[in-house]
Amino acid sequence: MNLQLHRGICFAMRLMCAAWLAPLSQSSVAKTSCAFNSVSPVSFGAYNVLSPSPNNNGVGSLSINCQGAGNDTFSVTLSTGQSHSYTLRQMTSGANRLYYNLYTSADRAVVWGDGTGTSGVMTVVKKGLTILSIFGQIPAQQDAAIGTYADPIVATVSF
Repeated sequence: MNLQLHRGICFAMRLMCAAWLAPLSQSSVAKTSCAFNSVSPVSFGAYNVLSPSPNNNGVGSLSINCQGAGNDTFSVTLSTGQSHSYTLRQMTSGANRLYYNLYTSADRAVVWGDGTGTSGVMTVVKKGLTILSIFGQIPAQQDAAIGTYADPIVATVSF
């Protein structure tokens, strides 16, 4: 059974912008049920195209409540968005692109994806409320035009 949440990441050069999530569908089974409770937006803040360091300011979270018998396991995956690849996700503003990625931990070592290739998933063995952090990164020194950038991402809970 899957529970999906649509995720849009937006970014404005020299402006603040945040991620948003809107429910697409909810499914449940007799043994286990899950629901997205809340989402804390991934906010990258201002991106400096001249900085030699990546923008690691993007941090958000998903709050998921799963109920069922015992210590049921569930996993949370994120889609590739417009890039169709976990290597580098891309936000767009018209024809302009700004590359970024989402990670499973603060060290930004494992890309949060669907488990294919080198991407990882978040697997939780817990009954009740679980809060998962989302860590974003925009690589340094991209020649990006000023604008508002977005990338639709789908979060899926499988149980």
